[in-house]
Amino acid sequence: MKKIILSLCVVLFSLSAMAQSKGDFYIGANVSYGFDMEMIGIGPKVQYNFTDAIRGEAGFNYFLEKDNVTAWDIQANVHYLFGLSDKFMVYPLAGIGYLKAKVDIPTLEYEGVKVSGSASDGDVFFNLGGGVQYALTDKLNLTGELKYQFKDEGQLCLAVGIAYKF
Repeated sequence: MKKIILSLCVVLFSLSAMAQSKGDFYIGANVSYGFDMEMIGIGPKVQYNFTDAIRGEAGFNYFLEKDNVTAWDIQANVHYLFGLSDKFMVYPLAGIGYLKAKVDIPTLEYEGVKVSGSASDGDVFFNLGGGVQYALTDKLNLTGELKYQFKDEGQLCLAVGIAYKF
């Protein structure tokens, strides 16, 4: 049993040899889908490697209008990178964010009186999930993430993105 645990530790430490380096800076974009809201989001992201294995990410998503509802979120996540090869990485992620949604009530008219309006609400959430990254070139990465946003009515989110290294 000790040999198995020791072998597993050696394998995990060897995975940390990857193409990412401390100080790397990326700018990119995501397309995401919130399964609870059933809405598609688009937005920018920035990434910075604090160490070879720990990366911070800040992102913004604008969810396209559906059924008179619009929403946006802003979030900050931390990734712990495991290099499986020179081009392919996996990472768990954790983070925090803020989601704001707005419902526009269409104009209703009754006996010459018009009524319309809107309502909005915001909520802090926590992210927990994982992702994969594939290096197309030494400057361009494709990513895919699956995370759960813990909030009052939490939701599962799927995102695909691209990032360019400066």
